Amino acid sequence: MVMVAALLSCGDQGEARKETIEERLMNSFSSESPQLQEHVAQIIQEARRLQYQQALNKLALLSATRRLTKDQKIAVELLTKQLRYDMEEQMFQKQSKQE
Repeated sequence: MVMVAALLSCGDQGEARKETIEERLMNSFSSESPQLQEHVAQIIQEARRLQYQQALNKLALLSATRRLTKDQKIAVELLTKQLRYDMEEQMFQKQSKQE
């Protein structure tokens, strides 16, 4: 009975909503200049519009031209990996439809 109560109380703590990769990127640049924040927002919009190559190019330039914090580096890497994966999936789907 004690074990059941302990398990039930664990669920009552509430789970925090998990931050998306895009949110993590925006949050990591929240203390930067408004221009840089707008640039990051544009990257995210391109990613959402499935403009993977444009978003990847801008992420590469961002990481190459700025000294990023640890959190920023992680966020850029995560979004880059996700975009590459999504782009490959899109390519595979197009190929399978052509066959």
